Amino acid sequence: MAFGPYSRAGMALVFVPLYGGPVLAGMSAHPLATIPVFAVLFLAFMASTQRPNLASGAGWAGLAMIAAIQLLLAGLAYGAGALAALAFPLSLPMWLPLAVTGAAAGFGAWRYSRKAEMDVFIDSTIEKLRAFELESGHDLPAFHPTPVQHVRAAVDEALAALTALPETAGVGEIDPIVQALETKAGLAAFDPLYDAAGDTDGRHDRRVDLALLRFVASPRMRRMLVAQGEGGLASMLLLNAPDPTVRGEARARLVDLMDDNAPITQLPDPVWLTDLETRHPGEGFAALARARAALSKTAKTR
Repeated sequence: MAFGPYSRAGMALVFVPLYGGPVLAGMSAHPLATIPVFAVLFLAFMASTQRPNLASGAGWAGLAMIAAIQLLLAGLAYGAGALAALAFPLSLPMWLPLAVTGAAAGFGAWRYSRKAEMDVFIDSTIEKLRAFELESGHDLPAFHPTPVQHVRAAVDEALAALTALPETAGVGEIDPIVQALETKAGLAAFDPLYDAAGDTDGRHDRRVDLALLRFVASPRMRRMLVAQGEGGLASMLLLNAPDPTVRGEARARLVDLMDDNAPITQLPDPVWLTDLETRHPGEGFAALARARAALSKTAKTR
């Protein structure tokens, strides 16, 4: 049986006792006051794996969102235990369920706090929350985790590999670097890669610009960015880049978003696209402007 950190058995080793503690507490009819204690232990585990930047308001908002979710999960687990107690009541001492969850939280923090794959787990959760936000109309706090050390290292490694390529490198040479970055860091790599692209220090590096656009070409990355309301950021940053290949990739990413029925609020204004046609005639901006205007009309008639 595979027993790696992200195998089913490896994940169960952490999450079964982590959430099993409040279930045991519910089965033992321990006071409801233990629920916030379990939520704090859950939060300690989650925060240690993601490490939100508490130097910013967004970091505190993200931490508050995680805390609210952990309190809900602790309550649900306790409730499940209370229901199970109708058939299988227990009489465990109060410290035992807390010790079970505490040990799992500590072990999980040690096992996952420096793993890039944990970001994928967190990103998937955030994606589902954002999908709920879009479908229900309820606003959730913005959560943009500051890249932790391993994410920053992965991005720096990718940037070094990109700048070691010839300045005329094509997407065939850039894609393997981008795919490796996605595997190592997941969506957490988007913000630092975005910061490195575009007009940086008065110049564009087409290799980095293309890397950003190829990063968001991944359907998985694109879905998560759309769910966060950031689907069009990369393409809008680079639609007017000086390099025609970069502009072509930026247009292709817009077509991807339109094909995916991304919200029109994440697409550029058709007036701007028409203006870009005058700056770069014959590159297809006029067709994009017409398509974007048609989407606006469709949205108004719904």
